Amino acid sequence: MLRVSALALTLTLAPTLATAQDQPDFVPGKDVADAVAKKEGEKAAAAAQPDGWQLALSMGLNSSFGHSSDVVGQPDGGTLQFGLVIDGSADYRKGQHDWQNALTITHQQTKTPAIDPFVKTGDELNLRSIYLYELADLRWLGPFGRARFQTALLPGYLVRGEDARVRLLDVDGGASSVGIAAQENYPLTSAFEPFVMRQSAGAFARPYDTKTLKLLITGGLGAQEVITQGGRAVTDDDTTPAIEVTELSDSQQLGVEVEIDVGGAYDERLTWGANANVLYPFVTSAETDLEGAELTNVELGLRMGYKLAKWASLDYVLSAKRLPLIVDVWQVQNSLLLSAAFNLL
Repeated sequence: MLRVSALALTLTLAPTLATAQDQPDFVPGKDVADAVAKKEGEKAAAAAQPDGWQLALSMGLNSSFGHSSDVVGQPDGGTLQFGLVIDGSADYRKGQHDWQNALTITHQQTKTPAIDPFVKTGDELNLRSIYLYELADLRWLGPFGRARFQTALLPGYLVRGEDARVRLLDVDGGASSVGIAAQENYPLTSAFEPFVMRQSAGAFARPYDTKTLKLLITGGLGAQEVITQGGRAVTDDDTTPAIEVTELSDSQQLGVEVEIDVGGAYDERLTWGANANVLYPFVTSAETDLEGAELTNVELGLRMGYKLAKWASLDYVLSAKRLPLIVDVWQVQNSLLLSAAFNLL
């Protein structure tokens, strides 16, 4: 019985062994190895970025209080500050299509001993939407389209601790003067003013798209529209006794736009991001003495956050922008905030 089983096994394996011996030796070449590696990379990327909607929403609250009494060089009284930061995103991905949407709201109110009412020291709403179409053979390259809306949520005022004189410069070049009393709110802008819209389309490159490092470079045609409601901006000249205030005006621009956006995370506690946007216009609707490179719009941003706990974080935010048709100076805001953060989605 054992001999019969051995014979049957030999007859079963013989064709297989003969076929294996007849086939020539084969060693996978570099092209096959590269194809396998590429396939594995695509699987890993698909696993890291699944198709469908990815939603996120977080809110941070921060506040501080300080009080001085009989301190040399400081006014008596308390300083109170509180702020709010809301970050939201709604991203959709399917195959070669990538649609990213982000909403950021920051607001800060401050009261000092020199000024009785609360004064906003930070106020911005920023909504961005970008569509990327990844090429089939080069998933990190392709065309894009982007839209962005930027404005302030609440009205803005000029408040002084002592009586002052304001010199208003209107869009026609005329000037008028008015006095404001101490602690009086002199209106500058209305809510949602100025309202800045930006649209752009062209090509993108995304050489890095991982959790630790993301790099997105876009370039193409860009347009910008600024809508005002007769608002004003402080453009004070230190050499004059009055406070200069300039009336804002609507404008439209068309030109070449380039943006670099980089960011990432380290050890799930430290997150960072930086971006730079430049719009060089070759068509401008507004009547202005500026020309050429003087009309270039530049926006820079930096953000770093460190999670101290699940509900607390330390954040640094820097924003610098030059929009010459609004105010021909650099507008810079930076803040270091200890926030209580809550993930809502």
